[in-house]
Amino acid sequence: MGFCFQVAVAVPVGTDSTLRSAPLFKTQNLRLGEKSWAPVLSLDLKSRNPRLRNRYVVCMSVQQASKSKVAVSPLELEERSQPPLNLYKPKEPYTATIVSVERVVGAKAPGETCHIVIDHGGNVPYWEGQSYGVIPPGENPKKPGNPHNVRLYSIASTRYGDSFDGKTASLCVRRAVYYDPESGKEDPSKSGICSNFLCNSKPGDKVLITGPSGKIMLLPEDNPNATHIMIATGTGIAPFRGYLRRMFMESVPTYKFGGLAWLFLGVANPDSLLYDDEFTKYLQDYPDNFRYDKALSREQKNKKGGKMYVQDKIEEYSDEIFKRLDGGAHIYFCGLKGMMPGIQETLKRVAEQRGESWDQKLSQLKKNKQWHVEVY
Repeated sequence: MGFCFQVAVAVPVGTDSTLRSAPLFKTQNLRLGEKSWAPVLSLDLKSRNPRLRNRYVVCMSVQQASKSKVAVSPLELEERSQPPLNLYKPKEPYTATIVSVERVVGAKAPGETCHIVIDHGGNVPYWEGQSYGVIPPGENPKKPGNPHNVRLYSIASTRYGDSFDGKTASLCVRRAVYYDPESGKEDPSKSGICSNFLCNSKPGDKVLITGPSGKIMLLPEDNPNATHIMIATGTGIAPFRGYLRRMFMESVPTYKFGGLAWLFLGVANPDSLLYDDEFTKYLQDYPDNFRYDKALSREQKNKKGGKMYVQDKIEEYSDEIFKRLDGGAHIYFCGLKGMMPGIQETLKRVAEQRGESWDQKLSQLKKNKQWHVEVY
């Protein structure tokens, strides 16, 4: 699965660079840590050869997520004391440009999810955990003569974007389709307007964006040694990808993460895993600072023999999770709103088993700003 779009293979100065002549690649400059690198090879997303595209994915992800962190710019993006908010509003959106659109799930995944890189030219800065609004082209059928309503998407990159230059933002979008329950056939007239627009976009296409918006999912950085417990289902992984790239991939002089990031990701099966190469590499390089637990509902069973959902994984580690929350850990939830009732029920049951009142505990977590929820 290919979802990191900038660097496929880095070529140090003085090494063989015969691959540069391959039409699949184009060159660009990159600086990794304090090392001097020649122009590197980046994946040409116009290539539709899946064999070649897949061939270089692992190499690309390993390079980006290596322990030699990637230098980012402009560092002025670190100087704001408050997050940027609503720089562009629905009546006056910003016209951005699609850089790339790539399917990021395998053939056996239910549905299609795309990683979409958008060039905002540095004009719509954001912080990790914020969202962009997207206004799809066309007329709102419920309000003739007016544009479509804004659709919000959590940003799946750090403030520096996938190219580390502060000029792009990435979205993780699942194509919304509707199947007629009687015929079993897809009904295009009921497909999601915005998700299909984004997933069908081509490099160079224009897209109207608003924002950035949101403060509830901002990554608290006052304590670089804090514990962050992240629970995601499906495309709810978006803000956490941004967090983790900031923690483990980028060299940010003002943020040196030394705590614990613990990710729980719930999807249907292995083909549905999103950004798994990146997360697996962090696990290898930072075993003391990153934990990664997957709930595959169509392949794993919980202790009762039913399907394995994220709340079942949470229950497995409930004692440790509660102890970490008592110690000040932050806990985040992002995904479809249907995930929350099951999670809340599990946490309430665990709290009662521990002789605690979940309502009181939840109230205290919210008061302490340890509880962060963004569901849709």
